[in-house]
Amino acid sequence: MEPNRIKQLWQNNETAINAWISIPDAWAAEVIAHVGYDTMTIDAQHGLARDLSVILPMLQAIKGTKTIPLIRVPQNDPAFMMSMLDAGAMGIICPMINDREETEKFVRACRFYPKGNRSFGPLRASLIYGDDYFTASDDEVITMAMIETSDAIKNLKEIASTPDLDGLYVGPWDLSISLGYEKIADFDDPSFLGILQEILDAAAENGIFAGIHSVTPEISQRMSDMGFRFVTTFSDSAGLKKIAAEQLETFKQKKGLSRSNDSY
Repeated sequence: MEPNRIKQLWQNNETAINAWISIPDAWAAEVIAHVGYDTMTIDAQHGLARDLSVILPMLQAIKGTKTIPLIRVPQNDPAFMMSMLDAGAMGIICPMINDREETEKFVRACRFYPKGNRSFGPLRASLIYGDDYFTASDDEVITMAMIETSDAIKNLKEIASTPDLDGLYVGPWDLSISLGYEKIADFDDPSFLGILQEILDAAAENGIFAGIHSVTPEISQRMSDMGFRFVTTFSDSAGLKKIAAEQLETFKQKKGLSRSNDSY
């Protein structure tokens, strides 16, 4: 089994650049994968790809590139996580992690015995990653616990010290809402940046890495400079809407059109 390139980047103190995928379509996933992102995360929580019949073709499309596929699962459900790993995902981002017990449950589902309780049956994973997948995958599959609640901040040190956890992934929108900020996901708020620094410090103290959902390249660069080593710079749905709107507006300006953009 080849080493996970994301872990190699982290070992070199480099930042992995992630694309967020919510469109349930293999062709869209393949197009974005060929752009050259280090990793792509299929969002099975808030995105529209919710089951294996949709996600499998997307994983197959990504496999034709060097991009590493991850899944953001809907919840801390071992059966779903095991299914995604068996299908070939090289990492799991688990949402709404609040304490050490939930983190341990998440990590155990992604590791084979004796480190965890992942059931054996890597049908596609062993096909595409090699016959040594069973013995090698515990060291290569990425586990990232989402920090997005006030309870997660309260229990941050316990979460970060969970054995075999690879990283923390910040959900700035839910986190800022949970902490009572009036303006959500404000990357210019010194108080919120202080919370982000706490997360970075907890990760560093435990020898793991921190990632963040930062959406724009400009914010992602700032977060990388802070120390985040996994940054989401692009979301397919938002990016498609933005590009479509920009091109429509450019055409209308050149033609002097004034029709409304309202959909109908």
